[in-house]
Amino acid sequence: MSLHKIWLIARREFWFNLRRPSFLASMFLLPILFVGLAVIGGALGAASAEDISAYKAIGLVDESGIVVRADGTPYLTKLAEPFRLYRAEAEAQRAFESSELDGYYVLRANFLTTLKPEAHYRRDKVFGEALNRHLLREVLKPSVAAQVGNPDLAARLENPLGEAKLYRIGNPQELPREALFAAVFAPILVSSFVFLMTMNVSQFLMLGLADEKENRMMELFITSARPSEMLWGKLIGLGALSLLQIAVWIAAGVAFAATQGTDVIGTLATYQLDTGFLLIVALYAMLGYVLYSAILAAIGVSVNAEREARQIASLVGLIPVLPIILLVSFFTDPNGGVALVLSLLPFTSPSGMPLRIAVTNVPSEHVWLGIGLQIAAIIGVMWLAAKIFRLGMLNYGKRLSLGDIWRALREGRQQIISARRAEEVV
Repeated sequence: MSLHKIWLIARREFWFNLRRPSFLASMFLLPILFVGLAVIGGALGAASAEDISAYKAIGLVDESGIVVRADGTPYLTKLAEPFRLYRAEAEAQRAFESSELDGYYVLRANFLTTLKPEAHYRRDKVFGEALNRHLLREVLKPSVAAQVGNPDLAARLENPLGEAKLYRIGNPQELPREALFAAVFAPILVSSFVFLMTMNVSQFLMLGLADEKENRMMELFITSARPSEMLWGKLIGLGALSLLQIAVWIAAGVAFAATQGTDVIGTLATYQLDTGFLLIVALYAMLGYVLYSAILAAIGVSVNAEREARQIASLVGLIPVLPIILLVSFFTDPNGGVALVLSLLPFTSPSGMPLRIAVTNVPSEHVWLGIGLQIAAIIGVMWLAAKIFRLGMLNYGKRLSLGDIWRALREGRQQIISARRAEEVV
């Protein structure tokens, strides 16, 4: 291979794709879109999470003795709105049927065991989480606290986590309360970011190859460079483009944080994104890029139209997003079978391993094993991609099937020709 030709191809890919409107949109508009959606979604979610204005009157029947004493008198001098206390369920049901109530709760005798109130409501007035939280915060907790003679203990019962301190395992430094939020959402954001960067630039490679083949520019390129030189040049050029995109996003994020007076280093520490974690994320992202770029390059050169390439890429794109789809497994059992396999499997580890590291202490041997498996997979996929690249770059009119590729590799052929053309050659 000629390093000079690889450099020329890489430089051409970098500047050609940098001027694409689609890439410029993804580099500048995509983060703005994500931030805007996050802000709007957060504002709407925060508003709906506390909004109970739609409920005018809600009945409450207590059979557990949490809210009312044995003689039927409530522990609280006044029940929070919109709740109304009823002695029996039949009484609440009659008020509900006469439209005096939007619905009612029943605390059964075993409520302290189940911790699940029975809810009765109409289809047009479903009891949401906002109302459930209001019942817990404004009625149940104060009622329990009112039964305690010690005012300090009563205050703790109303807000049991008010004085809780947060620490990360193995680190004696106290964490701010935002760290609890970060422990849930930071891993999701990081894994989503890795997936987005890996697939975004890889698809530029695939679609570029499909386009070059469709407009016959591939015939011009192949007269000047070997297939392996073209493949490596494209990978390096688009890899540099991906790094530029990451740098622009980071610079924009730091600049925005600076305008808000945010301590960037302190914020990263709060969200548990230390230097070691970021280096591991960067390494897994880089290896994931090479792996999926090789796969999508093989797809791009084996089809005859950009539309076909997009259809196949949409299916391939489901693989690296599996850790995010199975996110619950990482939170409930981060060292269990599902999380372990997804963090080690080369095709899911670019997003799976950062997600697992963020929620638990992963043994260092697992991190290095994941890297080793990715490198081994890259070697195998690059070898196969180079073969498919050679077979499919000048194959027109018919998409390469797995059978065609297998027969050509088994027979050691350098190109795939139809049976009709084979007869002409003979």
